[in-house]
Amino acid sequence: MLVTAENNRRNHRHALTLAGVMAVTSVVVGWFFPLALFSMGFCPFIYWLARRHCLRRLRIMGQPFPASWEQILQSHVAFFRALPDHEKERFRQNVKVFLDEVQITGIRTDVDDTIRVLIAASAVMPIFGFHDWEYHRLGEVLVYPDSFGEKYQTTGNTDENFLGMVGLKHLSGVMILSKPSLLGGFDDSLSKDNVGVHEFVHLVENEEAEYGLPPEVPWQVVKHWVQYVAQELSHPRKNHSYINKYAYTNEREFFAVLAEYFFKSPDLLQEKDPQLYAMLREMFHQDTRSLLRLPSSARQRYDRNDPCPCGSGKKYKHCCLSKAVAANVKGGNAL
Repeated sequence: MLVTAENNRRNHRHALTLAGVMAVTSVVVGWFFPLALFSMGFCPFIYWLARRHCLRRLRIMGQPFPASWEQILQSHVAFFRALPDHEKERFRQNVKVFLDEVQITGIRTDVDDTIRVLIAASAVMPIFGFHDWEYHRLGEVLVYPDSFGEKYQTTGNTDENFLGMVGLKHLSGVMILSKPSLLGGFDDSLSKDNVGVHEFVHLVENEEAEYGLPPEVPWQVVKHWVQYVAQELSHPRKNHSYINKYAYTNEREFFAVLAEYFFKSPDLLQEKDPQLYAMLREMFHQDTRSLLRLPSSARQRYDRNDPCPCGSGKKYKHCCLSKAVAANVKGGNAL
């Protein structure tokens, strides 16, 4: 998502080429039809049109990172806290670009900076090992006050057990997330789940299917992964009982669920199945186990009696914590 010096030069050359082609075309056509020479006036517009996206990102990257966003990352995102300083800066830049380009909308619930920054962090973590990556199809993230049903309704009924979803058909380009589950995913004391990471991993998989693998991911690893997952889904290993059963729905859910473990509980993955952890390390081009090896005291948690980070004014234990626990108990799913 970031604009490097090389990206900027390439985009500048591309814009000049398009404007030049327009100018040459205008001259050639104008030789026969003089009025066509007036079309040369569009050359600056063609140049700006090709440059506007890159220039906007450069402008956003040049802006200071808000202190309130920094506090949210430091308080809630263990992945960010563990990064070296120069990588923290790259993480901040990705967060700024994401929040500038993707609309985040609350559906019958408020969306504050905590929610917005945690969604951005969920988007950045799976792709942080890739240095040139785009979420091409994502335009909006909808935040629901609780879990929801197949028809995207959220009325509190027990059959509404979806915690997140990447939209299809008329909701293409839209992601839906449950607010309590999003917050719970960044609470180390609650569970190994992270619905935000889960859904963005689905988007990564969609992007790979359409635009190809990131250059950092060897195709041999993907081939090995496909074979491994096919074997695991048909004959689950006994030492994989710790894995959420929802992972065994299909290949896509297996990848997304295991990605949650990779980013939140990498030590568990390494202990139970070193081969599985090694494959995910290659797939994401990251070593989260080494990164997150911090003393437990360094990993901050939400205090049960603190005000809920969702901004409701209630205590965390009486608000999103209880909702997230209830979702886990009734087997909420992220699609």
